[in-house]
Amino acid sequence: MNTGKRVVLKIGTSSLITDGRVDPQRLDRLCEAIQRGIAAGLAPVLVASGAIAAGRTAYPEIARSGGDAAQQVAAALGQGLLYPALRDRFAAAGLVTGQVLLTPHDLIEPDSGVRVRALFDEMHRHGYLPIVNENDALGVRNNDVLAALLSGFLEAELLLLLTNVPGLYDGNPMLGASARRIGHVPALNAEFEAMAGDSTGDGGTGGMRMKLAACWIATYSGVRTVIADTADPAVLIDAYRGVDVGTDFAPRPVHGKPPSAGRLWRAFRTPPRGAITLGPAGRLAIEHRQPLRRVQITTARGRFRAGDVVDLTGPDQRLLARGGIRFGAQSVEFGCAPDTALLAGSDYVRIGED
Repeated sequence: MNTGKRVVLKIGTSSLITDGRVDPQRLDRLCEAIQRGIAAGLAPVLVASGAIAAGRTAYPEIARSGGDAAQQVAAALGQGLLYPALRDRFAAAGLVTGQVLLTPHDLIEPDSGVRVRALFDEMHRHGYLPIVNENDALGVRNNDVLAALLSGFLEAELLLLLTNVPGLYDGNPMLGASARRIGHVPALNAEFEAMAGDSTGDGGTGGMRMKLAACWIATYSGVRTVIADTADPAVLIDAYRGVDVGTDFAPRPVHGKPPSAGRLWRAFRTPPRGAITLGPAGRLAIEHRQPLRRVQITTARGRFRAGDVVDLTGPDQRLLARGGIRFGAQSVEFGCAPDTALLAGSDYVRIGED
């Protein structure tokens, strides 16, 4: 397997799982797409969702339990069903796979990163296909975001997010034929985000808004990103070659030092849960990547909690930056002293100019 033209492709639960079980026809298409990519000289890394849905179906008592711990148990049980199905299908096609369970911290922490990079390099050197999943047994997050972090970490040439719709539309394509697919996004912004809907009830933890969160991370990491449908086995090759499939998101031009993976993760790991409006001093603070303090904002909007992602906007609500806030909305509005740092400089990314 080629070790140079590295690509990361992530397949969502809705594109791999039917009625809580791995769909053989969908798995066949995925396997063929990866085979074609390898034959064309690509070195793919597959990020596969579906463990939670598989675990819930096989063990309905877990599905009835509810709560975060039940989801973690479903993930732990479902991994024992998901990976063997993938391993056996790829083995039938002559491909050796290895399962890699990661968390974002494995890609953010320098000490862990060295070992993770060596793992992928060695697997590709031997021609093995890495199959990655978020280690949801330790805490459920999202594979779209993990794939985006991984694509930047590996300096991939492409991140391909495979889903059950053929890209980003200017409306919900499942609700009307008038929705138009957007073929190319030169720079992701709030207007494009407003077009995205939530998950369509496929048992996953994603949806288009979460995929756009992943696009922020990948494109700021210099990785071209494509959201596309899984129906065509040529999708990987076509996306890599720039054929008009799905929606293509261009890498963002970054002026000065690019944001670190940790800062990107803190700023974009979920869609925003609220917003705060900056005063003149606040706008000046983010221009110089300084801590943003309570006295530098005017209002807080939404019911966000400590650690949530929020938008930082001007008085006209134009998006200026996005980041992970250190206090909940109630504290920001009523409980913080004027000099309290709501976000450190490493907690947010300035949109468009960072």
